[in-house]
Parts: sequence; C-alpha cells; structure tokens
Amino acid sequence: MEFNEQFLYHIWDAQHLVNDLETISGKELEIMYSGRWNTDSGPDFKEAIIRIGDKVKRGDIEIHLRSYDWDIHNHSENKDFNRTILHVVYKHDQPYNFTIKEDGEKLEILEIENLLNEDISKLISKYETIEFEHKDKHCDFFGGLSTESLNYLLVSSGLQRLEKKIRRFNTELYFSDYNQLLYQGIMESLGYSKNKFQLLHLALQLPYARLKEYQYLGMTRDELLALMLCSTDLINHLPASISQELKHKYNSLFLRSGFQNMRFPIDWKLFRLRPINHPAVRILQIADFIYQSLDNTFFYKIIQLFSFPRGSFNIGKFRKKFYALFNSSDQELPDNLKLGLKRKDIMMINVILPLAILYARNMSFEDFETTALEVYKNYGGLAENYIIRNLAKFMTANQRKLISKKAIYQQGLLDIYYDYCINHSCAGCKARRDEMLGEMQG
Repeated sequence: MEFNEQFLYHIWDAQHLVNDLETISGKELEIMYSGRWNTDSGPDFKEAIIRIGDKVKRGDIEIHLRSYDWDIHNHSENKDFNRTILHVVYKHDQPYNFTIKEDGEKLEILEIENLLNEDISKLISKYETIEFEHKDKHCDFFGGLSTESLNYLLVSSGLQRLEKKIRRFNTELYFSDYNQLLYQGIMESLGYSKNKFQLLHLALQLPYARLKEYQYLGMTRDELLALMLCSTDLINHLPASISQELKHKYNSLFLRSGFQNMRFPIDWKLFRLRPINHPAVRILQIADFIYQSLDNTFFYKIIQLFSFPRGSFNIGKFRKKFYALFNSSDQELPDNLKLGLKRKDIMMINVILPLAILYARNMSFEDFETTALEVYKNYGGLAENYIIRNLAKFMTANQRKLISKKAIYQQGLLDIYYDYCINHSCAGCKARRDEMLGEMQG
C-alpha cells in the first residue's frame, strides 16, 4: 500500500490516532496541540504542544515515512531542526530508540503504523485526492462585536503591545544606549523572518560606537559597506541581481581598508529567499542612513522626526518626513530592490515609536511623547502577516476592513495572539475580552 508524506500530514493534523500513545522508548505521550503547518523550510509543523512522561514541551514536529529519512534528508546536520520535540514516523526502521539532532540531543520517536484510529485503506481513500491544507480551529472572539466594541478592544490591546516593547527596550537600556538600541532594532527589523537574529548579531559585532570611531578615523561609506558585507562572508553569497562588479569592488576595498582580519561567522538563512529580503540587499539599503547618522548621532535624527510646532502635527506630513529619512541616492541597487514603504512602516511601529516614547518619558518631554502616541494611534495599516491573515478568517467583512485601516488594530490582534492564541488559551482570551468590554461600558 503506497502513500507519501503528505498523507501523513493529514493523519497528524486531523489526529487520526488512538488515545493511548507511547514513544518508541516507552514513554507515555499526549498530543495537546498538533501545531501549525509550516509552509517554509524546516520542520513540518510549528508551535506544537505535547506531553512526554510528566514534561510538557512546545516546539516543532517532523514527519517521515520511516525513521531513517531523518538522516537521508540531512536533518541531523541542520540546526533548523533543533527545536523539534517529536519525530513522527509511519514505520520505525532504525535500531535505536531515539533520533539524534544536530546539537546532539536525543529526540523521541512516535511510530504510528499501529496507532491509527481508522483502517489505513479508508484513510487513504479519504485523503488521496485532497491537497493538504491546514485547517484552523474555530474562534468566536469576534462574534457579535460591534465596530465600537472591536475598536475599543483592539486599541486597548494595541497600547498594551506598545508598552511591552517599551519595557523591553527600557531593560536593554541598562546595558546599552539609545543610539545602539535604535541601530540594533533597525537591523533586526530588516532581517525579515529568517535573518532577524543574524542582522542583530552583526549590529552587536559592529556596534554603533565602533562604527562612529571608524568614521572619525576616515572610514568612507563604501568602506562601511565592504566591512559589513565581507567580514560576514555575505559578499560570497550575493543574489544574482547584484552585479559581479560590485562584488569585486567591495572585496578589493575590504582587503585595502585595514579591516581584512575582521571576520564574523554568521549563520545566514538564504534558502528560498526573495532578493529584496536578502541580508546583503538589506545592508545596501540601509548603508546611507547608517553612515550619515555617524556625523551626528543616530537618535538625533529620530528626535528631529518628531519635532513639530505645537498644534501643527499631521500624520500624512509625518510619514512623508519619515520615508524621506531612509531615502537613498545609491545607484548600486535597482529600484525594485530599494527599501520599500512597507518595511519602513514596520520599522516605525516595532522600533522607532517604542524607543521614541521611552526617550520622551525618561527625559520628561511631554509634547514629544504626546506626538509619538498620536503617531501610533493614527498610523495606517501595515502589510498583513500570516497571523493577521489567519485571524481574519474568523471576522466579518466589515471587521476585516476595520483592522486593515490602522497599525494599532493589527498590533492589538498580535497582542491577543501571543498572549492567548499561541498557547491555545481560548478561555483566558474570552475572559480578557469580557473584562475589557465591561470596562468600556462601566
């Protein structure tokens, strides 16, 4: 009887398994949440929650036809699979009771050949012509909510999410300063989902104060780029849209600049990456802004951004002023690879606004804080991510339209998701909703 891994995805997602499960090593197993299907590289299901013995674990699930497929697919040499908490196989064909991950940790195996809750031939008939598509559970958070109520819930939750970001930056401020935090935050934000940590790591290896010192000693803008691209080996992994002439230019400059002994091994994630999200392209996009900021200070540019005569603030003028801040006259990148408005918007909401408000509070600049909060409350909607899209399935057309209008609504949804949905705490979410609606009415 033949079937492929996609059939096993159906089995796992719908949990066509008996209640009493046990791993190959003999440990009792409970599937508390089967996880979210991963459409990218890495393990098949993300954010699963299971109990093995008396320990509850949260992480990834990898599914194979046979245990040995783990090694055939080279997962044992891939760090992306180190968050895997269970190896699910149809048939266990290894002499060992565990799968070994790249970091050397043992991974429990669940063999499901004899644990299906229906005859396998019936299950194959049911799923053989159906393309696998993960189905989300029902959510009634949005049911019956008026526009006024939904607005109140999302604005309140959006402000809570903002405060969490401010607290995070305030904690980091003990070990850093505003210029470095802004630099780190922007670099991390540019990393998209795959290279956030990697670009943050680069900002820590080449801190703002050191770059400022290099600039004082005569470092040019091109030498800054050569340093960032060559010390991290990105120069040897440029996307095809970047010319070979550019590669030779920065390699030569790096070897002549005195930085040639500086090397920072960074584990870049470049698989299935769109050219505009490539970390080398991101560095080229932001180089002018970083270099120009070294003449004064990084954060001074942000202070200027929020400077409006009393009573004259306008969100449209603010955004225009902000976008211009990151404009580049660089001719090395084609227009389709320049830093887009959507990415700038994300930087504003996730990095610049929280830091600006933190600075205003610490300096007791009330007008500054008022302006920054006004920006946050009125900033237009950001590009949707997969979380917003998934939650939108449970909304009415009018609710979806409302949420797309403002970033604070989307941030409110993300706050709810990370507080409750990701932990499958529907009861806690409902209690929070009812409590907030009570506050609104009382």
